[in-house]
Amino acid sequence: MLFTIGNSLAQEKPNIIVIVSDDAGYADFSFQSDKFISTSNIDRIANEGAKFTNAYVTASVCSPSRAGLLSGINQPEFGHIYNYIKGITYSIDQDEYGLPHNVKLVGEYLQPLGYSTAAFGKWHEGFAEEFQPQQKGFDHFWGFLWGSNHYHTGKAIDVIDDGKPVDPATIPYMTDAITDEALDFATNNRENPFFLYISYNAVHSPLEAKPEHVEMFKGKFPEDPKREILAAMAYSLDENVGKIFDQLQAMDELDNTIIFFINDNGGSKHISANNSPLKGYKGQLYEGGIRVPFAVRWPGKINSGTVCHSITSSLDILPSILDAVGYSKRNLEGKSVLELINKPQEHEHRELYWHTSQYKGAIRTGQWKLIVNKDSHELYNLDQDLAEENNLLKSNPGKHLEMNEKYNQWLAQLPHPYFVPTSGNNAWESGD
Repeated sequence: MLFTIGNSLAQEKPNIIVIVSDDAGYADFSFQSDKFISTSNIDRIANEGAKFTNAYVTASVCSPSRAGLLSGINQPEFGHIYNYIKGITYSIDQDEYGLPHNVKLVGEYLQPLGYSTAAFGKWHEGFAEEFQPQQKGFDHFWGFLWGSNHYHTGKAIDVIDDGKPVDPATIPYMTDAITDEALDFATNNRENPFFLYISYNAVHSPLEAKPEHVEMFKGKFPEDPKREILAAMAYSLDENVGKIFDQLQAMDELDNTIIFFINDNGGSKHISANNSPLKGYKGQLYEGGIRVPFAVRWPGKINSGTVCHSITSSLDILPSILDAVGYSKRNLEGKSVLELINKPQEHEHRELYWHTSQYKGAIRTGQWKLIVNKDSHELYNLDQDLAEENNLLKSNPGKHLEMNEKYNQWLAQLPHPYFVPTSGNNAWESGD
C-alpha cells in the first residue's frame, strides 16, 4: 500500500540514509554551537527534523562505536571493545578480525524487504572477505577497510570497489569521492528503495583539506592553526551533505528519504576538535568522549524544528529504521526515535552502559552517571553538572552503591573480548 507525503504518492517503503562523521567535536557543527563555522547543510537535517540534545554512542572510539550502530547491539555484549588499528599487536591476526557472523547488521534486515543496500567510505569492521560489507548485508561497497585514509587525489590507500582495488589516481578528494559513489548508487537503484550507509572519514586525521578551503579560514583561529584545516575539512563535509540533498531533490526522492546524521564518537584532541561544554575527548568516558551530535530528518513523522531531550543512543538508529519499514519482529534494546520524541516521559530513567577495557566502564541512569575505573569511581548529576566538574561520590553513597551494583550485574553477563591488544600503544585511548 502506498502512502502520501505532501501532495504526492510515494513508494511503499522510504529510502534511508545514515551519514556518519568521524572524530568531529561536539561544538563543531552549527546546529550545535556557533563556536566554529556554519554547517548549513548538516543543520538542515536538524532544522527540518529533530535535534537530539542527549545523544550518545556506545563507545568513544571508532570501530566499537560503529559496530554498535550497525548492529543495534551494545557491542561489549558480543565481545567487541577495542579499536583495531595499525601499529598494535593483538591476540588475533588481522584476517580473524571482524564482526561475529551471528551478529545481524542493518543491511541484513533490509535486503529481504527489497532494499538495495550499499556502504561507502570507512568500514573498520573486518578485513578478510568474509567480514567485508558484501558479506554483511550490503549489495555494494566502495571504500576502505582500515579506520583512516588520506584525502588528496592520488594519496588514498587500499580503496576497493566491491573487492577490486581502485587506482588512487582516479579518486578525487576523499570526502567528495565517498559522496559521488553514494549518489551514483542511489541514481542507479531507483527502482527499489535504497539504504545508504555513508561513512565518512572526515574529519579524522590526517588533517588534509582542499587548499581553496584552507584559504577561506586563514587567520580565523589564531589560537590554534590546526582549527583552520579542521574548519576546511568540516566545510567540505557540509558541502557534500548539500550534494546529497540536491541529488535527492533532483530525483524527487527527498520527501521519501529518512536521513540520520551522527558523529561516531567524541571529538579528538589530536585534531583540535572542540567538545565544549563537555569534559573530555575521544577515547574517554567523560561526556566529551561519548556524547555526540545527532539529528534525524523524517518527513511526515518528525516536525521541523523538533528538539528532543530524551536520553538517546546510536542503538536507536536500527530500531528506528525497522520502525520505518514496518519490521516488527525485533529484539533490540534500542528505541525508535519516534518513541523518544513523542513519549519523553517514558524514558526519563533510561539506562545506558559502556564497557571499554578490563577496568573501565560507565553507566547512565536518568540524570545520574557513574564512571567506573579500576581504582576510582566518579559520580555526576548531568542535569546540574553537564561539564562533570563536581564528583558527588562521597555525598551520595546510596546512589553510588545502587548504580555500581547495576553496572556490575551487567558486566558479569558480558563475554570475554574476542581480541585484546598484546603490545603497542593503548588501543582504546589511541587517537587513531
